[in-house]
Amino acid sequence: MILLAGDGSRADVRHAIAQVEPLAREHADSVLVDLDGKADLDCHHPSLVINFGGDGSLLRAVRRLGARQVPVLGVNFGKFGFLAEYELPELLVRLADAVQGRLPTRQSLMLKVTVHSGGRRDEVIVLNDIVLLRAPEERMPTLHVSAGDAEVASYYGDGLIVSTPLGSTAYNLSAGGPLLHPNLDALVMTPICPHTLSIRPLVLPAVGPLLIELDENDAITATMDGQGTLTLRHGDTLTVEKSPVPMTLVAHPTRSYFDTLRLKFDWTKRSSISRPR
Repeated sequence: MILLAGDGSRADVRHAIAQVEPLAREHADSVLVDLDGKADLDCHHPSLVINFGGDGSLLRAVRRLGARQVPVLGVNFGKFGFLAEYELPELLVRLADAVQGRLPTRQSLMLKVTVHSGGRRDEVIVLNDIVLLRAPEERMPTLHVSAGDAEVASYYGDGLIVSTPLGSTAYNLSAGGPLLHPNLDALVMTPICPHTLSIRPLVLPAVGPLLIELDENDAITATMDGQGTLTLRHGDTLTVEKSPVPMTLVAHPTRSYFDTLRLKFDWTKRSSISRPR
């Protein structure tokens, strides 16, 4: 079963799915169209998700899959389209290959975040990043981070970003963090406006859990993949570890990851270099 997902309130998305649906039915056993995000994926088990929207829309589709991850192909209807690598004309040409599983895929790690707050315990799957920011009208917080039994650092500033390699091109990059190749089994912690010149972004292997705690009388807001915001105070904790299930993205067959970087970030491409045969 193929799931065609997108924001049904957008006319361009509805029009695109209307073009793709009859073609998809020619190549797939069944096709489910979900324009409001309400399809029960515990009952319907797609083998492929084609998502029409921007990167944020693709993130929501991945989160809905939860532990039952399948390849996700993003058709770009957003502003940036770093994760949504396909344009609609490209999808129409390669739709049969997509449905039959003949397009390349790229797996990237996701994070499992466990939040202990006010006696509650919640688990969230994160694909891009966890953003911890100073709560409104609160003082600058201090965040204590440890990896396993080892203390890493205490971050005193406006906050902290914990990013996956796939999410490293988002807020992490804007805050001065490094780009990580999506195949890396690592994460990066990037401070937001730290109140010291010595603390810098730190890349860590995604092996042991990270524990994040707050100083007494401090408060922060936590946002994961840009989906909702919760307030944490002293005594609340976040535990960040590698999700046992990776995310699988259908990659563009003629563009490498570095091609995408050059295209989306408008990096200079030198085409006049002659290479020995």
